Amino acid sequence: MRKRVKASFDPKEFLAKVGEGKTICKYRKDQIVFSQGEVADAVFYIQQGKVKLTVVSEQRKEAVIAILGPGHFLAKDV
Repeated sequence: MRKRVKASFDPKEFLAKVGEGKTICKYRKDQIVFSQGEVADAVFYIQQGKVKLTVVSEQRKEAVIAILGPGHFLAKDV
């Protein structure tokens, strides 16, 4: 039986080497990073802290769909 070798991706190592297009930002607690309906133009890597993902219904009810922490990626969606 052949062993599968899992590809290793280290986001910290990758981000340390990436050149143009990389920005490191700090956000305050409860600060909105982006809002539902905005055009997708960025991918976020959470280094520390937590990000709460919410959606708002047509009836203006808000629901938490995920809480992300260090090591998670987050992409703006259309």
